[in-house]
Amino acid sequence: MYTGTDVKLLNCISLVRITLPELPVKQVDNAKLQLTMIAKSGVSPSPIVVNKAISYFNPSTVTYNTRPSFTATSSAVSISNTDMNIAVNIDVTDLINSWLNGAQNNGIVLTNSNDKTLVGFAKNAVLYELYFPKLVLTYSSTKLDNTAICFSYAQLANLITQLIRFYPTATISIYTKGFNATTVSGIPVKLYASPDATYGALVVLGNGGYGAVPLNAVSAIGLPAGTAYNPLVTYLTAPAFPTGCDKNLITAYHDYLPLSTSVTVYSGTLIVASGIVYKNEYGILVLADDNLGTNPTFMPVGNITAIVTSATANETQSNLITSSKDLIPIHLPRVKK
Repeated sequence: MYTGTDVKLLNCISLVRITLPELPVKQVDNAKLQLTMIAKSGVSPSPIVVNKAISYFNPSTVTYNTRPSFTATSSAVSISNTDMNIAVNIDVTDLINSWLNGAQNNGIVLTNSNDKTLVGFAKNAVLYELYFPKLVLTYSSTKLDNTAICFSYAQLANLITQLIRFYPTATISIYTKGFNATTVSGIPVKLYASPDATYGALVVLGNGGYGAVPLNAVSAIGLPAGTAYNPLVTYLTAPAFPTGCDKNLITAYHDYLPLSTSVTVYSGTLIVASGIVYKNEYGILVLADDNLGTNPTFMPVGNITAIVTSATANETQSNLITSSKDLIPIHLPRVKK
């Protein structure tokens, strides 16, 4: 995405839509917009200003002539030729906090006041994920919200919000815990939050009627067969957990399973999933068929009851399961040698 002036491209501005994750707070301590410059014209510095869009724009159809009006913020950065392929940080704390407290979030507009330079920033369509634009949020929670178990629920809420956004028409299957585990499937509608809540706690799916599953009952979330993991999914950064049994458990799951480990994971007496460890974040384990993230299954670690690792998942399962007639398998093809 280009910002500035060029002989061929003429006048350019960059429009960015930002969807904030579910947070357990109404104010962050720090918010940084990370952008990586991959092109620049001219030798003089380019002053890049973050403006807030006044009206909504559709990223798929907006043009320079249909751009929304905007107003400048105090957030800015000076870009020079030495910043090539380096992520620069722009402080957008005030803007993000205004959105968290009810101001309309219509996205941002990047402008370059130097009319003799053009700056090209990488967007999330480039092949190199490291160059993707990022919004890095730092915040302090209350003592209760800071516990590992509360963080794991916030992590799950943050994930579900993104699954709804990135897979809006997919039939999602939510597997629940317990001796009478059930599967609730449907098109994701929303993550319901009460007026007093800091994030949503009921996942609502539509399939003729509407089913709502509480976060604490979720054992696994599956997507339609053949679905690929979306690399735009982000996760909350874990705070310094206070000492406690929940910290011991959540951190143990995180540290025990390296990425690409072939594993079979059990939740209760009925739920079993096999694959490789594709992502291992505090509170969330993501299994997939392969290192490309094919057929991802998302599992909150708090409801895991057993983990088995071996050379192949088929051997792991045969060594552990004596009767499979009552199991509800999550259909991940077994990892082959």
